[in-house]
Amino acid sequence: MPWRVAEPVSEDVRAQFPDLRPVFLQLLWNRGLRTREAMDAFLRPQWERDAFPPALFRRMGDAVARVFAALERGETIAVHGDYDADGVCGSAVLVSTLRDICRTSGFDERKLSWYLPHRETEGYGLAVPTMEKLATERGATLVITVDCGISNKPAVDRGRELGVDTIVCDHHAMPAALPEAAILIHPQAPGETYPNKHLCGTGVAFKLASALVQEARRRGAALPEGHEKWLLDLVAVATVTDVVPLIGENRALEAYGLIVLNKTRRPGFKALLEAQGAAPGAADTATIGFQIGPRLNAAGRMDHASGALELLLAEDAAEAARLAEALQAANARRQEASDRMYLEALEQVGEIGARTLVVARGDGWPSGLVGLVASKLANAFHRPALVIGGADGRYVGSGRSIPGFDITAMLRAAAEHLDKFGGHPQACGFSITGADRLARAVGAMEAHAEANLSAEQLVPILDVDAELRLEDADGELLADIDRLRPFGEGNRPPVFAVRGLAVSGVDTVGAEGRHLRLAVRSPFGRFFRMIGFRFGDRAATLKLGDRVDVAFELGENEWRGRKEMQYRIVDITPSLPL
Repeated sequence: MPWRVAEPVSEDVRAQFPDLRPVFLQLLWNRGLRTREAMDAFLRPQWERDAFPPALFRRMGDAVARVFAALERGETIAVHGDYDADGVCGSAVLVSTLRDICRTSGFDERKLSWYLPHRETEGYGLAVPTMEKLATERGATLVITVDCGISNKPAVDRGRELGVDTIVCDHHAMPAALPEAAILIHPQAPGETYPNKHLCGTGVAFKLASALVQEARRRGAALPEGHEKWLLDLVAVATVTDVVPLIGENRALEAYGLIVLNKTRRPGFKALLEAQGAAPGAADTATIGFQIGPRLNAAGRMDHASGALELLLAEDAAEAARLAEALQAANARRQEASDRMYLEALEQVGEIGARTLVVARGDGWPSGLVGLVASKLANAFHRPALVIGGADGRYVGSGRSIPGFDITAMLRAAAEHLDKFGGHPQACGFSITGADRLARAVGAMEAHAEANLSAEQLVPILDVDAELRLEDADGELLADIDRLRPFGEGNRPPVFAVRGLAVSGVDTVGAEGRHLRLAVRSPFGRFFRMIGFRFGDRAATLKLGDRVDVAFELGENEWRGRKEMQYRIVDITPSLPL
């Protein structure tokens, strides 16, 4: 994999920041921070400065007024979410907020309702039959969508016919036809004035919840100042799982959200973390990305997302423990099934050759897992990937992209052959009826990818922050790296490069030798140990005395109470001859 090492900061720039270690200044500079003010804001997120008032949403006042009118009149309010972690967390934000307002203001909590669609049988978004069910069976006169709704004009219009008003809290791409009958709380809606255009769905729901709490407090509800900040554990989880950029307001939401997550009052999160054996008070974005998020998503992927939402809304520790164990089991089944699908997809794809789009299809592949397999294929081949499942002429697909390629534009190129589609530039979903339409849709998407992807884009490049002597990777640098947290989209952990290391020991560790343990001698004569997770196959290609260049992340490892520096291999290549 080619490396792209960031251009070193100039001596003039270093002179402007004499108090910063050159390597730390390089890390800040690489993140686009050019002034002391910008650096300080990044390193020290502040709620009052970085979090925008909910009232900046153009229709927020209308939404709050409609909710309180419904509460005062005893109307039934239904929160309609989505089946992924973002939709589930956002639903929990609004349901728990409305529940708190009812309990402190004397409104009837029994008038609150929530609904999550079934991924396999109902698909994504607010459907017309669902709107009819909410209106006729539950008596809802106000529906609030979370992480969906912007592409569901027919359902919103049907609701209007049935006397149901809709508030849409969403962040997905704008469709050709907007649900004008709804109150739109969406950062990218036409004419929207809210500054942060990259909130996740739960972030949008949090803004509505905050505005509702503020209004309830103004009306005399016994909700203390800052009450809404206890929702930030949900926002932190969704912000990571939905892969929105961790910059600006999102960085503040994540930083404060992690504080709340590590002090969470929510029995569901306590039970989920305990079930995973996570250290109390030590959750970070990696904990969310690799432990919490997959388990919340597993509910909707393997059965119904209601189990995840019930966990987040649970008020009883025993009930939360039971629901957390159920998610653990669902996640284990998800891992086994998705691994099997991935191997089948790899066999189907074969040699990629000159193809610019990876496509795999399997009869009976569940729609809840196609996105996971698409993500793995996109990473394996560094090409946009589509994975399609279905049966009886009805197909559901999911796509994942690579940097610089808008996969939703590819879907728009095939729109005439699709029943429904939507998503973000890097991830999408769609449904198709009929084998002939599927073939035409795939053909149109392949043609679009061929026309819009260059050969250079199909070569993965590793961005390296700086070249570094291993001798300079000390505790002070590790402390500086910690100041850059939380890590995530738009703020990846720093990657360093060191050249000319002599291999002095090679071993594998872990099940089936999956991981590489490497001992090296630096050009200055010191010996170091490095670890390469999932690099075990490289052991056979290395021998004592080889000279290698290594890209690595710097961290800390603790084993039996002893802490030591950890050099985690990101890439390893033979050294170029001097």
